[in-house]
Amino acid sequence: MEDPTPYHTGAAASEPPLTTEALIAKAHANHQGNPYETGEQLLTRLPGRLRALADQVLGGKMNAGDVAYAVAALIDMVENAPGATGPRWH
Repeated sequence: MEDPTPYHTGAAASEPPLTTEALIAKAHANHQGNPYETGEQLLTRLPGRLRALADQVLGGKMNAGDVAYAVAALIDMVENAPGATGPRWH
């Protein structure tokens, strides 16, 4: 009789640890070829996006990874909005 394959208890050794910076980089790469909203457009739409995100979380429709990616995508949009001024946080 063969030994059963052990269950994985974490990320595979070949996968780098997931970080916010890695998710922001992924979101940025996924956004390539699409123009970023201006800071004004982004600020106008941000409350609605945050409400929708909160509704998705409260409705159990997103797991932690999905939420982290959505937040990373918002960070990418804020940091790359044309005409954005001020410090970059990463």
